[in-house]
Amino acid sequence: MVVSYTPTNTGLLDHHLTDKLFMTLATTAPATKSLLVACSLCGLTTLHPLTNKAGDVFCCPSCREVSALLAESPAAPAVSANAENAENVTLTLGGMWCSSCAWLVSEQLRRTKGVVNAEVSFIQGQANLTFDKTLTNPVKLRKRVRSLGYRAALPNEKPRDEEESFYTRLLISGVMVLHDMIVGAGIYGRELLGLASPETQWLVDFFQIMMLVSSIPVLLLLGLPILRAGFASLLRGQPNIHTLITIGTFSAFGLSVRNLIAGHGGLYFDTATMLIFLVSIGRWLEMQAHKSSNKAVARLLEQIPSTATVVTGESDRTINVAELRPGMRVRVRPGERFPVDGLIAIGEGDVDESLLTGEPKPVTHHEGDKVQAGTINLDGGFEVITMAVGESTTAGQIGRLLHEALWARSPLERMVDKLSAWMTPLALGLATIAFLIWNYVSGLETGLLVALSVLLIACPCALGLATPLTLWLSLERAAESGAILRSTAALERLAKVQKVFFDKTGTLTQLPMKVHGIFLESASLLANSRGASVATAPQRCSPTPESEFLQIIASIENESEHPLAKAIVEYVNSKSVKLSKPESFKSLPALGVVGTLRITDYELRIIIGSARLMSAEGLKMSTNIKEQAEAWKEAGHFVVYAGWDGQVVGLVGLGETIREEAKDVVHQLQSRGLELGVLTGDESSAGERWQKTLGIPVIAALTPDEKMKHLAGNAAMVGDGINDGPALAAATVGLAMNHGTDVARSAADIVLMRDDLRVIPWLIDLSRESMRRVKQNLGWAVIYNVIGVALAMAGLLQPVFSAFAMVASSIFVTTNAMKMNKFPSLYEEDSVVE
Repeated sequence: MVVSYTPTNTGLLDHHLTDKLFMTLATTAPATKSLLVACSLCGLTTLHPLTNKAGDVFCCPSCREVSALLAESPAAPAVSANAENAENVTLTLGGMWCSSCAWLVSEQLRRTKGVVNAEVSFIQGQANLTFDKTLTNPVKLRKRVRSLGYRAALPNEKPRDEEESFYTRLLISGVMVLHDMIVGAGIYGRELLGLASPETQWLVDFFQIMMLVSSIPVLLLLGLPILRAGFASLLRGQPNIHTLITIGTFSAFGLSVRNLIAGHGGLYFDTATMLIFLVSIGRWLEMQAHKSSNKAVARLLEQIPSTATVVTGESDRTINVAELRPGMRVRVRPGERFPVDGLIAIGEGDVDESLLTGEPKPVTHHEGDKVQAGTINLDGGFEVITMAVGESTTAGQIGRLLHEALWARSPLERMVDKLSAWMTPLALGLATIAFLIWNYVSGLETGLLVALSVLLIACPCALGLATPLTLWLSLERAAESGAILRSTAALERLAKVQKVFFDKTGTLTQLPMKVHGIFLESASLLANSRGASVATAPQRCSPTPESEFLQIIASIENESEHPLAKAIVEYVNSKSVKLSKPESFKSLPALGVVGTLRITDYELRIIIGSARLMSAEGLKMSTNIKEQAEAWKEAGHFVVYAGWDGQVVGLVGLGETIREEAKDVVHQLQSRGLELGVLTGDESSAGERWQKTLGIPVIAALTPDEKMKHLAGNAAMVGDGINDGPALAAATVGLAMNHGTDVARSAADIVLMRDDLRVIPWLIDLSRESMRRVKQNLGWAVIYNVIGVALAMAGLLQPVFSAFAMVASSIFVTTNAMKMNKFPSLYEEDSVVE
């Protein structure tokens, strides 16, 4: 059997169907089998392979493009452990009740031999440690944490489910507390109503013993963990909230036992159990709030599939995502989530990208488009060539950024942490003073009760919750709407912003830009450029002067990430002009690029960019070039100059259109009292035109250093995240529009995953609302502590009421912070914030 094949310009789908057909025929035709070649990236066989300059074979253009992208971003070399002897480990902690506990653990770990750095997060319940492995190890560090009275688990250990265990103990203790309160109320009622008599005293004694019996399980289930941590911290001279609760609760219990044995004096079993139960209720509510604040990171990680269907030459097979490698081909069926970041080789359909961008409207993707892990294939059948897996995906990078943001403490959080750490010893000091005074005035029992009230009312629970919980919930809300904040400090700074500056290209204008015209001085200039075209594979026909010009400039611009360069390269690729790799390349921010390209046996130095760059490089510009450039500028086009051999050879005219939402966003920001402006490297004439269009000041012809001078004070800068790096870093807050680039590369404080400027005024509203609630919470916590401590020291608060007040304060702060969950997202038009 003889099979013949004539290559045709078929689409990718026909290409792969033809491959499968010939694979079938190859089983019966030995002569054909030798024609099949395996793709060096995905492994599929093909009859008409494509190659790159290195001679690698590919089955389709998508595989070749992915291979080039992977070559540009090689894996980072492994760092030798012997160089620093430093390792990192994250311990999962349990038993912490407030930020004072986290402070205690971090301080003790920092003082531990071999520990280089220790960061402990109360809300995350984790300790991130850097240590010298020659001096200590994770097991010793875990033991150190446990010696402080807290629980700790290594990464390879399953941490105890603290929430479930705590909830069970709370339910059992609640029954016992209810018993004590009912019995106690009956005994107090007997005294108040004058029903006490010697005949019924035996019944009172019996119920008092029953109160003792029922209070012991409460102290064991809820009090013992607190007792252990409290005494551990007290013995080390660093008391915390556990110490306060331990002293208060067990003092009341001990006094009651003593009076019961002595047969006189008040009994406070119900007070002790109610105190510890109320404190535990507050702790339970805090655990629920913390769980909600970590939802953003967990949501991202949970949405990435754990398995993937790999396309092979024989049949599909399902493997673990961790086994995937860049270049492997993955099949994604309708309704499934994409397991990797990759390039579509085959398929077309709608994709739900709301997980990453917050945008509910599906996006249609075609062959050659990029897709991202965690997004949903709604109705297409796709084959995707893997570009990134796991933490390297966009979702993985976002998750890492959010995780880092949760660890990055804002200045306000650090100040509150320090204040909370000082509140505990201060509370102990005030309680001691109150005990000494009231013991002298009214006796031991009264002194103990007043001191207990002071200890409870002075607990810094509300103060420790006031700031971090609000900021963390705001980070989660921002992530849901497609804005990734690198730290809570960015939120704090954004609320103070008074001026907002924009870059123009790619920020206020819509990408991609389009080439509107090519102008050449004369064909002879090209022909005389050392006599030959770029040293690439021969064209099928003689190159025209325009195609040769485009070939030269696009070969240089292909190395750039600037939107203008990408537009030129895209245009040249559509003309089927083959590009070459330059010998050298240098980007000159706000000016252009300079590169060297080999022309036969001669290296030609090519300058591409603005008129200022042409002048700085000493290139002569003819009258025709100048007149054409001015005509394009007056028409609203962006002009790119290109020249070599001392002359400007040609121009490229590119057009850009203003974003549909830009004017509305400008109006929204002005209505919020913000001063606006545009900082651009465009020519002055273009700046004047954009100023009339936008209605805000446009400062043109700026270098990167000159842009930075305009960012003094509380100013935010909005740019594309790469070319505006210095300005984004210099601003009070930098916001980067993400155009499919690596989100971790941006110099910005905030990365905008959604290609929509409307998220900027929304973010400013979010930051202002967040800081308003932080101030409310801090104000409440300070007022509560000042007034409460004064009343307690004056003997006007019973211990039970102090406990109620402490829990009520924590509930108020938590509830106020949780209202950030109701802050309307960009598309929730009917939602309101309470």
